[in-house]
Amino acid sequence: MARTSDVATFSSEKHAETVSKMRERREAVHAAGEDVYRRTGKLHENVDIHGKKRVSRNSMTKNADGTFTLKNGVALPILSQFDGTGSMGGNVEKAFNAIPVFDTMLGSVRTRYNTQIATGVMQDVVDRHPVFQMSQFESDNRFAEQMRYLVPDKGGGDSTEDYDLGLAYLMGGVETDIFNFYGLKGYAFLVADEIGRGNVTASSAKEHLGLNMQNMSTKDICTKIVERWHQFYIHVGGRDDRATDWWSDRLGANRIVVVPDPDFLAEVQAGLIYVTETLQPDERGFINFITVGGANRRISPSEASKVWKWLQSVQTLFGAQAKLPNFNSIPMPGSIFADYRDRLPSGVTSTSITKPETGLAKKFDWSNF
Repeated sequence: MARTSDVATFSSEKHAETVSKMRERREAVHAAGEDVYRRTGKLHENVDIHGKKRVSRNSMTKNADGTFTLKNGVALPILSQFDGTGSMGGNVEKAFNAIPVFDTMLGSVRTRYNTQIATGVMQDVVDRHPVFQMSQFESDNRFAEQMRYLVPDKGGGDSTEDYDLGLAYLMGGVETDIFNFYGLKGYAFLVADEIGRGNVTASSAKEHLGLNMQNMSTKDICTKIVERWHQFYIHVGGRDDRATDWWSDRLGANRIVVVPDPDFLAEVQAGLIYVTETLQPDERGFINFITVGGANRRISPSEASKVWKWLQSVQTLFGAQAKLPNFNSIPMPGSIFADYRDRLPSGVTSTSITKPETGLAKKFDWSNF
């Protein structure tokens, strides 16, 4: 979210305190959200997307002279959309518990970005709780706190899920500065194990999302999404040709990752960011990235090598972000802006960086500022 005074980052110590208090109360991860829904019949406002936008904005601090400092870099949105049905619903809890290590793995990314994280839950329109829920994009402990307000249904039913509605919301309900200002992309991970419906009707989008849109096929929605997002389908469990073939047709085979062990979802997601942001990623660099030079003790080098093999299915997208025209031309942490909604720092002309809809970028030497 756009802020001019609060660009705090995640605190593992604060998260540990929250988890400790939850354990003392024997409070499950989603107890807070379930309590709100039970008392009000509605989702908590921070995860209720109906008729609302989700935005990822550059965050700045205001200076005494009226200018603004981009303290932590351009906002990089990272969205994880989890299947909330059946046993898959437990993966949101796994993600909550893995937040400190996920945040640590992204440390080197924050030399140029202010990582902003949001979490979503997708399920069936016939489930007890709303089909799509999504938190705000936050850079600090709020993204963890808001995960507790999500309400995965964890119910059963038919094998087809309404994932398509979550994708429709990503297409039409989310705005990001990183694309609108600089033509770069955020990261969107669909963590699931089934197929979608294949289409979204205008009436369904209006009813469940509060969005006005035309009838669209899931394939066309995915085509729109990948223009603005590095979107990946992460299939949890053993390979399922029915599901992976379905998503390959809609999203593209080079965006499918099969993850046999959900305990390593955080490493897979961080790894996807590493290989996309790095022009020529290799196994050694990858292992150093997700083990944080050995500091991430929950995964061994041999297990990291296994994860590296899982990521080879998206090899054609290695370096995809680094190859975009403006990758080396975005404002760096510490840049000074005249206004907190300006695209470029003070003294930099509008021709110094390419807008998304125009041609090749002219590289700009930010070392002069």
